Amino acid sequence: MKNIFPITFSFLLALNICAVVSAQKNFAADDFFSGKKIVMKHNFMNNIFAVGSTVEFSGLSYEDVVILGINIRFSGASSFKDVYIAGDNVEISGNIKGNLRIVARQITIDHLTVEGNTNVVAPEIVIFDDVRFKKSMEIWSSDVQMGGWYSNLHIKTKSIIFSKNLFVDKKLVVQSTEKPAIPANVMKHCDFVYEPPIHGKIQFFLSSKLRRLFSFLSLCFPFLLMFFITPRILQETIDIIEKRPVWIFLTGILLLILTPLILILLMLTVIGAPLGLIFFTFYLSFLYLCRGFASIALGRTIFRRLKEGKTKMIVSILVGTGIFVFLASMPKVGYFFQIIFVIFGFGGFAVGRIRMFIKLKKQNLI
Repeated sequence: MKNIFPITFSFLLALNICAVVSAQKNFAADDFFSGKKIVMKHNFMNNIFAVGSTVEFSGLSYEDVVILGINIRFSGASSFKDVYIAGDNVEISGNIKGNLRIVARQITIDHLTVEGNTNVVAPEIVIFDDVRFKKSMEIWSSDVQMGGWYSNLHIKTKSIIFSKNLFVDKKLVVQSTEKPAIPANVMKHCDFVYEPPIHGKIQFFLSSKLRRLFSFLSLCFPFLLMFFITPRILQETIDIIEKRPVWIFLTGILLLILTPLILILLMLTVIGAPLGLIFFTFYLSFLYLCRGFASIALGRTIFRRLKEGKTKMIVSILVGTGIFVFLASMPKVGYFFQIIFVIFGFGGFAVGRIRMFIKLKKQNLI
């Protein structure tokens, strides 16, 4: 019993362990960065590709910039080249002389100038007044609050609120559920076109397809990231699920019940309350991600005759995740499949981390 808390601590801590990478010098070759936290400053002479949990860019790039992460803060500059950003929470400012492409869950834009074309896709978008987009700006979203200066602006959204300081020089096209209130000064300077949303079966078809695509990408991305950063943890977890599925299923049910009970007991103590709250947040987040382990195991089972290697793992991630998204989206029985995948995934990862803890303890490394 005395080992339960150390084992639980190490298991939950493993969810948040990754390298910290910092780049603060001039580079003269194509640059690839990966880690938990990546901080990029000063000048980058060639293409940049960064993958991490938290990515901060405040330097100057002379070539294309590609950033993938969970929390991304871009406050630098790009000299005549393009910037591509995909993540969960994105904050962007600075000066971009090329094109800008952003895909995220939440986007905040402030103190930004873009001289090329811009495409932004996110459920929630906030754009402050101190921005300037000199060419075409296209927005796909559900909820938009925006101001700023635009040459041509095209928006597809459910709801939108315009700042009184909004300025559109040439053409404004809005497709939304309700016709938005346009500031008077905007109507004087630009050609305004309102397009009502698509109704009926076509709208339902498009929305369901987009939801499946978003679910597929949001589950694929973390595991592709894990494959390149911590392939051993991913491989060990998948092997455990494949070799002993019945035992992993029963263990997963037990741990899914015990883990929140232990965390609740930890939060009841004065000293353990902050840690318990933090780890409980990790636990809830991991319930979403752990489905991917079972999805990959399913994909590897389907492609068991393929030669072991990177290709097999990547194909298994894509195909397994696709099958899971299809099963999870089925009416009435979708939740049942989600629960099954959560049990296998959580059980496999937990058993793997517990084995690692015991092994390290035997070797007197902890």
